[in-house]
Amino acid sequence: MADELLKVLLYFDIFSYPLTKRELIDYSGISGDAVDSSDTAIEMLQRKGLINRFGGLYFVGAGKQKVFRRLNGNNRAAGRMKTARIFARLISWFPFVRGVFISGSLSKGFVAKKDDIDYFIVTEPERLWLVRSLLTIFKKVFLLNSYRNFCINYFVDSNHLFIKEHNRYTATEIAFLAPMFNSAMHQRLLDQNSWVKEYYQNLMVNNKYVCHNNEPTLKRLVEKLLSGQVTGRLDNYLYRRSRSWIRRQFSHMDDDTFTRNFRVLRHELKYLPNSHQFSIMDKYNERVNRYLKLLYPTRAAE
Repeated sequence: MADELLKVLLYFDIFSYPLTKRELIDYSGISGDAVDSSDTAIEMLQRKGLINRFGGLYFVGAGKQKVFRRLNGNNRAAGRMKTARIFARLISWFPFVRGVFISGSLSKGFVAKKDDIDYFIVTEPERLWLVRSLLTIFKKVFLLNSYRNFCINYFVDSNHLFIKEHNRYTATEIAFLAPMFNSAMHQRLLDQNSWVKEYYQNLMVNNKYVCHNNEPTLKRLVEKLLSGQVTGRLDNYLYRRSRSWIRRQFSHMDDDTFTRNFRVLRHELKYLPNSHQFSIMDKYNERVNRYLKLLYPTRAAE
């Protein structure tokens, strides 16, 4: 139990995000009768100097500033979520959009001063690249290409909800997705990614935010007009052009690096050019190995 508590805290501490005791226990997958014994494990970790506590929040290392940072970020998130709801509703009005979920830091109820609002978008099959192109045009024309309130970096279609990358980073992003449009599609996504429970056994729907399920009549009419094979061919054309353009934009990356940061398929777009996920996982794995040796020194000596 102690090692699971430590692993969760080490992961969130990479983001300088201390956790309440309730969060620490829930994210560690502890439930039932085991909750009572979690206090003993937490106290043991504190005695060993592996974790610390301030203001009711737990963290690794020195952390008073982390606590203040979290509280400020939580307060800031409330205002940013109002903006996210407006843009999520707008995205849901675009033809062939089947689900809009908030990801990134805002989905965890936290926003730093310079954080963007990230969206995870589900589309109708064979319409993903049409949707992405329309949203990109909107961003460039009406938002002057600003990402601050409109970072659309992950798309899947409704026939391909299973996410292939299985690690704590991806599991955390899926577990904390905040549904803004189409709660049923959000539940389908969770059901098809049940592997997330390997990391978050107590996985619960992040439904503390308002989610709507209604679609405007105009959207349905536009979709009827665009339901033919011509639109399917257009989507395929946009896919091929976009794939070529993205690869040219990042021609400095070798094929392996590009594949790690992007997934450019007809049914999925993962657009994460800064290797953020992999640097986080490298840092996390290094810290887990180091701290587990401190937690179990006799095991490390064997």
